Amino acid sequence: MISENLLINKKFYETLIGESETAHPIQILGEAYLERQKSDVPELASIRFAQGEVYFHSKDYETAVFKWENIDSELSSWANKNIADAYYELEMLSMAEEKYKSISTDDLVLRAEVALQLFSLYIEEKRFDLASKTIKDVVSFYPDYPNVSEVARAFFEEQQDWNSGIELAMSESMRTGYLHWFDVLLGYIDSGYTEDLPPDYFIPMLKSLYDADRNRFEKVVLSLWGIYRKQDTYFAWLASINSLISEAEINQFDSWTDLSQVYQRTYLELIDGSYLIKDIQFAVPQVLMNWLKLSEDQNALFAAAAVLSWSENFQGSIPDSVANDAETVLMKSRKHPDSLRESKALFESILHWASRHELQIGEKTKWMADLLSNIQIQQILVAGTGESDKSLFVNFLSGEEITKPDTSVFTSISDSDIAQITEISPSGIIPLDELEAISLSRRQRDSVFEVKFPSEFLQSQSIGLIDTPVLNGQAGIREELLESTHAADGILYVLDASAPFTERERTILLDIKKESPYQHIHFILNRMEKIYNEQDAIRVLEETTARIREYFPAASVFAWSANYQGQKQLNDLAEFLAYGFPKGNLAEERTERILYFTRKTLSDLLEGRRDMENGYIDSIQWNEEMAVKLNGAINQLHDNEKEKMRILKSSYRAIKEEVKNDLTTEIPKILRKCANLLNEDSDFRRVHIDLNDAMNSKIQEFINQTVSPKFYRSLQDWIAVSQEEFSQSQFYLEEMSDGFNTLYGDDRIQLECDFKVLDDWRRDADRMTSGVYSDEVNILMRHTPSQLLLKGAGKLLGAIAQNKSALYTRYKKFLETMDYDDVAESIAKKYLSQFDLFEKSLDRDISLFFRYPLNVLNQAVTASHKEIKESQEALDKMRENPEVYLDPITLYEVKLRQYEWMMNAGK
Repeated sequence: MISENLLINKKFYETLIGESETAHPIQILGEAYLERQKSDVPELASIRFAQGEVYFHSKDYETAVFKWENIDSELSSWANKNIADAYYELEMLSMAEEKYKSISTDDLVLRAEVALQLFSLYIEEKRFDLASKTIKDVVSFYPDYPNVSEVARAFFEEQQDWNSGIELAMSESMRTGYLHWFDVLLGYIDSGYTEDLPPDYFIPMLKSLYDADRNRFEKVVLSLWGIYRKQDTYFAWLASINSLISEAEINQFDSWTDLSQVYQRTYLELIDGSYLIKDIQFAVPQVLMNWLKLSEDQNALFAAAAVLSWSENFQGSIPDSVANDAETVLMKSRKHPDSLRESKALFESILHWASRHELQIGEKTKWMADLLSNIQIQQILVAGTGESDKSLFVNFLSGEEITKPDTSVFTSISDSDIAQITEISPSGIIPLDELEAISLSRRQRDSVFEVKFPSEFLQSQSIGLIDTPVLNGQAGIREELLESTHAADGILYVLDASAPFTERERTILLDIKKESPYQHIHFILNRMEKIYNEQDAIRVLEETTARIREYFPAASVFAWSANYQGQKQLNDLAEFLAYGFPKGNLAEERTERILYFTRKTLSDLLEGRRDMENGYIDSIQWNEEMAVKLNGAINQLHDNEKEKMRILKSSYRAIKEEVKNDLTTEIPKILRKCANLLNEDSDFRRVHIDLNDAMNSKIQEFINQTVSPKFYRSLQDWIAVSQEEFSQSQFYLEEMSDGFNTLYGDDRIQLECDFKVLDDWRRDADRMTSGVYSDEVNILMRHTPSQLLLKGAGKLLGAIAQNKSALYTRYKKFLETMDYDDVAESIAKKYLSQFDLFEKSLDRDISLFFRYPLNVLNQAVTASHKEIKESQEALDKMRENPEVYLDPITLYEVKLRQYEWMMNAGK
């Protein structure tokens, strides 16, 4: 059988030449050809094939082609391939390509060689698509051909055809199991070339790698995790990798430290509030189960607690067998050494989330959590009734006069180089200048007052005091006291030596024990100076201690008197405190207390959510009711306005009509009386002129001296009546304002009418009636027929003396019987014209009087509708996506429960 390497390298001719031959191969082969021709059936193909090889190596490609043509033996396919090679060397690339493509054979080596030659040809012609297709074909049908996969890889990388490179690395790694190819693939992953591939694409490879090398498996998984963590396919990746690991058999001796940490980080990220529960409810259980499966040592505690917490909150999501395994891990684990810091971090994360969502968390709760973070200072809560006079004891410990006997506030007292007083109120932290400001604060019941100053005793004992209000039976103080016990490391209850441990005090203390069952409680027997002798003092101390220990077996009692404030009593007290409140497990106890305030905060947030929703509902309902009331008030005010218009306009018209009647009645009389001004000596040629002037004078005198003054007085009376009517309206509106302001809870509605309208009316009345009426009216000089006749007669007969008597009689009779109604009407109309204009402005003026109240009410209606709209939109938003608010709180409860489980480690 002919060696394929000889054919590939065109060294087949060496098989026909002896090793001892020294002549040129052409000569030797030529002689062999001649010798073989002498045979009956000469087989010359192999010699011609070998001659072609020699000519090829001598670069005589044309002769080589000649020799390889017409070979019909088993070497024919190789001969055709060699002919194509010769064309290739002659740079006759199209002929070479055609010849390569014409070769059809089952010989894999030949096929590979032909394909590789085509591959090189395509690269030379820069036909990279065909080159890629060709090299992929070779890898597909003969992947074991020497170096073909490396050639393909080099080509793909040079062309930056990363998808093809990844596919090659994937197939070769799984086919061969060679770690080299897994490393190549890891390089592609780390370079980011796999970002667009779906997660399940890698699962078959990962299964192979898991069996081949666990360390490399972990590295590849971590790299892929880092890629998909930033993509929308993250949950698809989690589903794929969790399915793989859940099916894998984990060797207890294998270490999965890095992968376990990634699982921990993934779990924390999934429940940090960025996702809704519906989006993670299927992923998290698988993450937790695999995390527990891979975790070890201290990390196992975290995983076990997380499993149990999730199982509690989402029952049925984790199999009971896994939960039981988690409990076993928990029992075998040690306490988490950094639980205090992590618990505080959980609390801080809730504060941050609440702040981002504009939710309020009480400053007092935040302050208490901060107080617990400092484990260098032990916090002792001091409580007692008013009869115990505990302020004496607190001030003794402090070394300063800090609290009052009847104190009603919570005060934190601690040592500090710099004196400082702070009020922690619901709205914020407020610095105060002096102690007296505490008693002046209007927020005492809702605030805590923090007093810091240099205190030798507090500093030496590393303690702080929480002084509580005297217990006087108020439920509010009692509830605040019970909550404050969670911020303290121990409780000192101050008793009155003359009546110690009363039934009321016992009830209070049993409530404290129920609220904080593991709290250290000890007693101060105060005012021992009330007891007359030492024997009685010892008896009272022993009896009191015995009665206390029936309910509090671990409690101790310290007898104290304000009359003995020496160093010995102080030293004894220091020893008593050190013994009664040990600091050995302070960090663990503080962790539990911070978790308490964390749970309370979450409960307050849920309650706040309900309050917010109810607040929006109440706001909508209240504003709707207010809008109805306000619109009713607006309608009533419009009715009142119309009524005032009717009354005032009607009374004004009556006055004006009376004036008009006076003018139309009296002016004709005045004019007729003017006939008495005529006598027989009058100059009848101009008598009508003189009489016309006289009549106008009489009219002007009448109007200016009689009509206008009377009109002025009537208008003043009318204005006074108007003021009374307006005052009634204002009084009505003030009552309306009071009613609305009572509903609003502030002085929002001020319905002040514009009384300046009355000043304008007074000014107009004065202007209209105080002027001098001086208009001239044509009375006798009008062009009626009778007047023309009279005028003509006067001109013709005026000089005739004998006619004067008759003419006088005629004139006088004419003046006395003349109809002056139209003159009076004309004068009245002209005189009253400005009063008519005033009347027309009354509607506008009265509307101006009521305009501001109406505007206020309309604005209030607009504000109510705006509040309704905003509240409804906020309510709809809350109800549309309640999970946006509720899910993060639920997930925080999961975290909280996890830390609570961790506190039970080893139990």
